[in-house]
Amino acid sequence: MHTLPDPVTRCRPLLGTFVEITAPDGHGEAVNAAFAAIAHVHGRMSFHEPASDLAVMRKAQVGECVAIDRETVRVLRTAQALHEASDGLFDVTVGRSIVSGGFLPRNGLGPLKQYDGTATDVIIEDDTHIRLARRVLMDLGGIAKGHAVDRAVETLIEHGVPGGLVNAGGDLRAFGSADWTIGLRDADELVRLDMVIRDCAVASSANLNNRRLLRGSLRSPHIGRRGQPVLTGERTTVVAELCVIADAMTKIAMVDADLADTLLADYKGHVVRALASQVMN
Repeated sequence: MHTLPDPVTRCRPLLGTFVEITAPDGHGEAVNAAFAAIAHVHGRMSFHEPASDLAVMRKAQVGECVAIDRETVRVLRTAQALHEASDGLFDVTVGRSIVSGGFLPRNGLGPLKQYDGTATDVIIEDDTHIRLARRVLMDLGGIAKGHAVDRAVETLIEHGVPGGLVNAGGDLRAFGSADWTIGLRDADELVRLDMVIRDCAVASSANLNNRRLLRGSLRSPHIGRRGQPVLTGERTTVVAELCVIADAMTKIAMVDADLADTLLADYKGHVVRALASQVMN
């Protein structure tokens, strides 16, 4: 089993969680640059940041050409490709459902019915501009977190770091020749399964402990087909080449694991199937 020589782990609060970067000793400047790359993604793609690109798009009128960060456009292109490939199952414009369920703040949004668009209504004009065919309420959420992890890894590699691990609250990616043993926390917060990974990304999603009762119906922050909340009692884990894909595919796999596995064939990945003991009522 290959291990990283002289590993040093540094941690910072970012992306609504704690982000850890592990790299060989002596690469402090590279790690600082990687944290800066993550902070940039947080600032541009957070639902909560008043100056983010999501806030700009929330205020945009139909037909208006809006300037946004090129990294946000990069994530939107990935989101639209997955939206098309999954026949609409993956959709980052489900913010209206997430806000109405109480999982995101309603402050300053106005009537939610005005945000009636889907991912197909976001028209990408070029690398730094978009236009809306209908108004959308977007939550990039996990896919932005996955992108931030990938950007951190890209930055570390650009600075000559030979290997390491970036972990953003369970969205993680290893690079280089070292092996890493990770524990997969189930929906009930217990760890029942360990995995050894090398040079790949892993992401997990669950909502057993993140549900709300609204007008007699259970809601979750995960939205499935026909706008229905996804209520699953098990953890969904995906392995892929990139963390942005691993995270996005967990949302698809929570509804249709077979579809996710089919799509992941193009991304060097697969769904980690749940054991019987992992399934919670």
